[in-house]
Amino acid sequence: MGDQASDFLRQGAAWLCAYFGGRSPLPRLPSLVPSGTEFQKAVWRRLVAIPPGMTITYGEIARGLHMPGASQAVGQAVGANPLPILIPCHRVLAAGGKLGGYSSGLRRKRWLLAHEGLAWIS
Repeated sequence: MGDQASDFLRQGAAWLCAYFGGRSPLPRLPSLVPSGTEFQKAVWRRLVAIPPGMTITYGEIARGLHMPGASQAVGQAVGANPLPILIPCHRVLAAGGKLGGYSSGLRRKRWLLAHEGLAWIS
């Protein structure tokens, strides 16, 4: 494994330890640019910008991308996220603040949101 990949893994591991340890502020992660379509990458960039303890809806992401009718496509891009937690798709809710889906299961999504202080979300 190259030095750059080793550095990324070390930084990712440190970030995960800080996140699950409840430390704040979290260390900075290197830029995350997984493979995907340009639309998926645009959605994932929006996800990375959501701070811990905050949420956004699929519709808000679609409107932020100047594609107000693309909520379902946003949901598909969120579901295709290859780096859950690091690219925080658990912070995306359905319309009306409903939980929506999560690729790792709703129980984990609830736990992650509660870990970030959002236990009120059902």
